[in-house]
Amino acid sequence: MNDLLHHTLEEVRIKTLGPVFPNRKGTQYRNFRTPFNNAVRKAGISDFTFHDLRHTFASRLVMSGVELPTVKELMGHKDIKMTLRYTHLSSDHKQNAVKALDNFGTNLRRFSRQGENMSDDGSSK
Repeated sequence: MNDLLHHTLEEVRIKTLGPVFPNRKGTQYRNFRTPFNNAVRKAGISDFTFHDLRHTFASRLVMSGVELPTVKELMGHKDIKMTLRYTHLSSDHKQNAVKALDNFGTNLRRFSRQGENMSDDGSSK
């Protein structure tokens, strides 16, 4: 849980002096699947499960630059292979990764030109 979420939940808890997400009886839910599924249905979202949130969590962490071993630990996985099954990169993320190679050609040309201006002993001509 990040600091912003923790702070927000504490504020809500202090204001309500009860569960952050109370059920109809005002008590805490024992099972989140039912209210989650009801919310998804009411929102008109199809083909989305509670478990999909784990995929989103892992994917967002990886796309934010969090290392896979850290994601593995946060997900509670024993094997990194399982973590890899949960991570999905967005099209934008993949495009940006390929664009990073644009600088490679520029840097290579710059390095090559610098090499042309050097003598055999490494000093400038």
